[in-house]
Amino acid sequence: MIGRKKELKILNTLCETKKSSMVAVFGRRRIGKTYLVDYMFRTHRKDCLFFKFTGSADQNNDVQLDYFIYAIKKWFGKVHTEPITKWHKAFMLLQEAIDEEIIKRKHTGKIIVFIDEIAWIDRFNKYGFLSALGKFHNDFIEDSDNLITVLCGSNASWIKEKILKDTKGPLFHRVDKEIAMMPFDLKETKEYLLKEKGYDIDDKSVIDIYMTVGGVAKYLSYLDEKKSIPQAINELFFELTSPLYEEYDLIFKSLFYDKDSSHKNIITAISNNGSGVTINELEKLISNVSGVTLRKHIEELVSTGFILPINRFQNKTRLTKYIIIDNYVLFYNKWLKHLSKNDIATMIDHYISLKSSNAYITWGGLAFETTMIANIHLYLKRRGLSAAIKSIGYWDYNSKDNSEEKGTQIDILVEYNNHVYDIVECKYYNKEFVISKEYNQNLENKKAMFIKYGISVKQYELKLIMLTTYGTNHNQYYHNLVSDDINIEELL
Repeated sequence: MIGRKKELKILNTLCETKKSSMVAVFGRRRIGKTYLVDYMFRTHRKDCLFFKFTGSADQNNDVQLDYFIYAIKKWFGKVHTEPITKWHKAFMLLQEAIDEEIIKRKHTGKIIVFIDEIAWIDRFNKYGFLSALGKFHNDFIEDSDNLITVLCGSNASWIKEKILKDTKGPLFHRVDKEIAMMPFDLKETKEYLLKEKGYDIDDKSVIDIYMTVGGVAKYLSYLDEKKSIPQAINELFFELTSPLYEEYDLIFKSLFYDKDSSHKNIITAISNNGSGVTINELEKLISNVSGVTLRKHIEELVSTGFILPINRFQNKTRLTKYIIIDNYVLFYNKWLKHLSKNDIATMIDHYISLKSSNAYITWGGLAFETTMIANIHLYLKRRGLSAAIKSIGYWDYNSKDNSEEKGTQIDILVEYNNHVYDIVECKYYNKEFVISKEYNQNLENKKAMFIKYGISVKQYELKLIMLTTYGTNHNQYYHNLVSDDINIEELL
């Protein structure tokens, strides 16, 4: 398995712990939640007794119940002799089937009950599914210490509201571990592309792919490795049969149900401003939603990995900006959202021509910077300063009308302990980046303004770091300014 070491360690530890437990696994559609649990308990830990049931979208309670009973028969061969119309009866049947299987196998290890897409089963607990599940879990805890109940779903907000935070709910305080599944980082994405897809590509090509689909394993699996990368990306998005053309709406529907339009409106507002949007700006842009509701939606988008709050240096709340860090969402809103199916039908190799346009090159610079922020841990590891990190944010200065000073913007400012700062300059180029006389003046001004208006202590250490695709040319301007030159090969 690529990555997921932390998640596997959590599940493995639960297997070794001498008590029953409940774990919630949640994350966006296609992120690999089911694959993780299946791999853990059907491949890695075959010593566990495993039962799996998957909820069905848009099915009524009777159908869900029928599928659950069928799953018991499928996994254990247990046949019920009387009609079952209530969830508590179904879980009693499951407990009987497990008890019989334990005796038959002389099983002494863990019992895994995996409920996948749990939010689809009984959304409002109208039919008592969650209550019956809670009773089932409690009964096993009373009788033994060998049950692991795994609750899994794409709708992270539902899991948090109905299971983790509902003080009156039947599963409140039952969850021992939470596993929030996030996309692969850049390094894991490279490993997947090379090992699983068989690509033989350089690191910038990894970045090019990451900036369109991010680190979502399922999206990466759609790539046709027999074709060039531009051709493969074109097939993913710009053909009528493209698997990712209609994926956008499905993601938000699976995560947020009837609130999906509000969440998409927030994403649209942020995507229209590449440098990020503050909460006050969002309240003006989305006036039909109350401030409390807007903040809740923002929290949900942050927790599911779509957006990230970036604090302004020394102004940690009032001027916090939100940026999109999900590359698929970023790419879709810029290049696909406005296209109809009729547009798609008439396009031939659209991405191939798009990639060489000035508009895409400009966007690529923003997407590269966003990618570096989302993978800042790789940068910190390369700098050897992960343990000293204090904050990651931005800083700007607007000059006064009557001033001869020039305003400036630092998009990535890394603050370490003991008043050490990195100004990180990201450059997405097809070759070695050259610092020109004009750009040198811009960098000099950034340093000068930050020293004058940003740093509030007398003793400090300020570094200018170039973070580029193929490195920075060591000309006279480089030697005057740059403290460290990092290319993506050093991160991956």
